[in-house]
Amino acid sequence: MKKIYFLTTVLFLGTSINAQITDFESFGLSPDSFDNGSGGGGDFVIGNTILSNFYDTTWSSWSGFAISNKTDSITAGWGNQYSSVNGSGADNSNNYAVYFEPGTITLNNSDVFSSFKITNTAYAAISMRDGDAFAKKFGSTVDANGVIDGTNGEDFFKVWIIVENAGATQKDSMEFFLADYRFADSTQDYILKTWEVIDLTSFAFDVVSIDFKMESSDNGPSWMNTPGYFAIDDIVYGQAGVNEKEEFTINAYPNPVKKIITVQGGKGALSLVDVNGNTIYSINHNEVTKIDMSIFSNGIYFLKLINDTGVGIQKIIK
Repeated sequence: MKKIYFLTTVLFLGTSINAQITDFESFGLSPDSFDNGSGGGGDFVIGNTILSNFYDTTWSSWSGFAISNKTDSITAGWGNQYSSVNGSGADNSNNYAVYFEPGTITLNNSDVFSSFKITNTAYAAISMRDGDAFAKKFGSTVDANGVIDGTNGEDFFKVWIIVENAGATQKDSMEFFLADYRFADSTQDYILKTWEVIDLTSFAFDVVSIDFKMESSDNGPSWMNTPGYFAIDDIVYGQAGVNEKEEFTINAYPNPVKKIITVQGGKGALSLVDVNGNTIYSINHNEVTKIDMSIFSNGIYFLKLINDTGVGIQKIIK
């Protein structure tokens, strides 16, 4: 049996036709609580989106998605697995979803996905920041047992976002880093604490299904030590063609670039795409963004900025 919630919010993307946003605010939760599927309702259906949920009654465990409005951003450990890193949804909203592998998001009808917002959970972020009994402190050269782990402190935690079209005849993916300690300048190392936009319009086909795969630099013999969670909110979808917008110029310099490239002006979802069409870096841009290109190979890349005005694309040479 599926749990169905009907309320969604109407958006207007530039001159495009209207789209819908699943923001989870219609989901009925008591204050500071969560629903992990223990009631046996199965997948969550909110608007036209379906978020998978499986609850194992034998082990009292869940996978896929839970819906939460937990606000605890400071308590470490598994007991705080349902809180986002900032204790709220996107734009300080109440409700959001928490992911634990495996899980998928699909659509009820002929709509296509446009974007969603993502951030860390408090459980994963605090574990990476401080380490715990199972997972290492990011940036350290040793694992949780104090043994040199071969990373030289160049740690990362990322999610592969795997998408398909209708009929599953086309499939592609992009990676998004929830934490990255691989920068030549260590002051740029980060554990994500803000809600960031994942743009799904750069793929060569309309996206109707989203799957996820977590990856970390901290691993055991056959498992990932970093807690495999993230939080998600504001899933945008609409009719095919909703993403058609006017183009504009991105102000990015220097170009060609050897190390740091600066993107100046405007706001929106900024991504760096390689020549194969893979998104290798993305961030929520607000007037000024600096990207360390030294971690990428020499070659040709494309900067893409999407906002309510339109879409800006600029070729970058490194």
